[in-house]
Amino acid sequence: MLRLGIISELGTGEYNGYCRVSFDEVEMVSAWLPLPSTGTKTCKVWQPLEVNSQVACLMDKECEQGVVVAALWSDADTPPEWANAQTMGVQFADGAQVYYDAGAHKLIVNAPDSEVEMTITKLKITGDVEVSGEVTAGMAAIPIALTTHKHPTPSGVSGPPTP
Repeated sequence: MLRLGIISELGTGEYNGYCRVSFDEVEMVSAWLPLPSTGTKTCKVWQPLEVNSQVACLMDKECEQGVVVAALWSDADTPPEWANAQTMGVQFADGAQVYYDAGAHKLIVNAPDSEVEMTITKLKITGDVEVSGEVTAGMAAIPIALTTHKHPTPSGVSGPPTP
């Protein structure tokens, strides 16, 4: 049966990925229930829920066994400002956001008080690049200043290219 409840405790250690839910209408707290996920095998998706989140649970009729199937929006917990029928994304507790707006064809990363770190083999960008702010390079980079670097001319004298 479907029951609505409030997460009262989140598991840690061997109970990581589980929670206990308080069901007010039957005045009880559940055993450890698995939290929902869209991937748990080789492609894992971790989306933590918080204590006091309202959830929908499928439970047996004695409320002894069950599963959390979804977290629910409420008057107190509303979708983020950017949410609409054309967007998909995540907003974190510190306010950082990553979402895609299909209507605008735009991937947005808002993390003004955060660092973004990438470890990759190769970064390939096709299209225009606009940078605001300081650009720094590691010690292994070739030091080329974009505003003062000049190619030598056939005569060996640096200067602007000749038409």
